[in-house]
Amino acid sequence: MNLRQLEILQGVVRTGSTVGAANILNMSQPAVSNAIKSAELSLGFPLFERVNKRLIPTQEALLLLEQAEPLFLVRERVEQTAQQLREGRTGRVNVAATAEPSESLLPQTITHFLAERPQVSLTLEPLRLDSVLEYVESGLADVGFAMEPYPRPTLNYLPLSSLDIVCLCPEDSPLCDLPYVTPDVLRDVPLINASTRSRVYGMVTEAFRRRRVPYSPVSNVRFMNLAALFVQEGLGVAMMDQLTAASKRFLGVRSVPFRPKLQVTLYALVAADRPMSRLTADLIAQARVKIRQLVPENAE
Repeated sequence: MNLRQLEILQGVVRTGSTVGAANILNMSQPAVSNAIKSAELSLGFPLFERVNKRLIPTQEALLLLEQAEPLFLVRERVEQTAQQLREGRTGRVNVAATAEPSESLLPQTITHFLAERPQVSLTLEPLRLDSVLEYVESGLADVGFAMEPYPRPTLNYLPLSSLDIVCLCPEDSPLCDLPYVTPDVLRDVPLINASTRSRVYGMVTEAFRRRRVPYSPVSNVRFMNLAALFVQEGLGVAMMDQLTAASKRFLGVRSVPFRPKLQVTLYALVAADRPMSRLTADLIAQARVKIRQLVPENAE
């Protein structure tokens, strides 16, 4: 007997008739009767006795249903899982991200995302940019988050927001009273540089070069969030994207607009040759919402 025949058998036993089984199974009465006759023929023994127009299950039929009970439970769990997957309430998401979105954007994004999906499992792996791209390419990560990643044909790049470059200063710095700062204003200010390989570094150094102002940082660190910690300690000022600068982790600092206006784009990265899961799409959508809350004037 297959699972459908067992389901029909269960329906007839519960209702005591083929008409009742047909109603609960959304079938026609003849289809139920034919299914029972076919099952009896293949089994070689009767499943019901006809008594006063009622179908009384035989001991063999009851034993079959007893043995089939675990199958019905498994089917129910599968149906529940399918429903949860359809609604995006269960599953697994693996995320890879560079340091800045790992700290400035993703903690709040993930907190809200999981609060609505308690049965979802999510992992976040903070990595260097090269590793983020490789994780998404290889399938180790479902989605990556990075600023200005270089192109790879195996990946799709989904822009999340264009972010202004700002100057992060100690909150007691006179620079905080200015409407914006320029390379000329920063000529004699201690600068903290984040990652000589980053897109931000190239844009900032070019802006200083065009104004004929030397760009000579007193400190160099790998990530912008580390530069922000140096600013917090009063060691100087640092240029960074406004999303990193808006992190609640950094205390006693303020961001001041930088001119000329420079922007970097934050992207979500997914594999070009694999369909995106519903959960991954929902996480990316939640990241867009969070960016609009953190930097509403620039979020796309």
